[in-house]
Amino acid sequence: MLDYRLFKEINALFAAGNFHAARRLLMEVQSRVIALRDEISTLKTRIHTLEEAVHLSTALYPKNGAYWLATEGVHQGPFCTDCYENSGGLIRFERFSGGLVCPCCSSSLALPESAGFYAEGRASQQARIIPFARQRSSGI
Repeated sequence: MLDYRLFKEINALFAAGNFHAARRLLMEVQSRVIALRDEISTLKTRIHTLEEAVHLSTALYPKNGAYWLATEGVHQGPFCTDCYENSGGLIRFERFSGGLVCPCCSSSLALPESAGFYAEGRASQQARIIPFARQRSSGI
């Protein structure tokens, strides 16, 4: 904690012409300020992490044996339940013939497409390939 009486003491030392002692106290105050700034930065990071965890816990919901994330009206997923429950990681299942598989822990989830599982999230969307225009060779 920063002791504000040090500022009065530093001022009195400068007024008395004792610059060496005043400089020593200023360096002490400076090191305390740096330590406080580091502590504030650490606490801000911890608060941000906790806020994200609280938001995630309210936005994440289980459905059909997997986790889904509701963000701004969009449902993202499906995410592996094992990875989230064991390590806290949101690992998206990948589609394979007959179901889903986690690329991290290799757990699988067999669900027929008729269950409406694939239609809810982005798992059913295919990547769109955009062809690039060919450049003509100028013959140079």
